[in-house]
Amino acid sequence: MTVKGRQNSNTAAINVSLTIAIPSGIEVTNNQDLNFGSMLATSAHNVVVGHDGTRNGNASYLINDSANPYQAGVFTISNQSSSAKTVQISLPSSTSITNGSRSMTISNFTSNQSLDSNINIPSGASITVNVGATLAVTAGVPAGEYTGTYTVTIDY
Repeated sequence: MTVKGRQNSNTAAINVSLTIAIPSGIEVTNNQDLNFGSMLATSAHNVVVGHDGTRNGNASYLINDSANPYQAGVFTISNQSSSAKTVQISLPSSTSITNGSRSMTISNFTSNQSLDSNINIPSGASITVNVGATLAVTAGVPAGEYTGTYTVTIDY
C-alpha cells in the first residue's frame, strides 16, 4: 500500500499480490492483483472491493487515484490435461498486509466462482476467477506501502 501524505490527512493505497498452489495438469495465471486503491486513514473503516471490481466504503475516505486504481483480483485456471478436471477453489478466511510493524486485516474473500464446490473444467478449457475482499483500515495508520499475500488453493 502506498500512503501519500497530505496536509491534515493521510492517503493510503494497497497492493495485495497473489500466491497460488498449482496442481499437475492445471495452469494458473495471475491476470490482475487485488488492489484496494488509495484512501484516507484518519479513522477506522472498512473498504470492500467486490469480485465484480466495485469498491465500497465511506466515501469521505475513498480517493480515486489513477496511479493506484482499486481492482478485483483476477486469475485464470486452465486445464492442460487430456481429460476434464473437477476443481475446488478455496480462499483464506483472512490475511494481513504490513508496512514494517504496522498491519491491517483483509477478510471476507469473495469470488465469482463457487468456493469449496466442484467446478468442471473440460480438457483444453479455462475459467476466470475474480476475487474481492474487505480491508479493515486501522485509524491513523502511518503513510507508506502496505503489502501482503493471500493463498488460493485449487484441489482436484
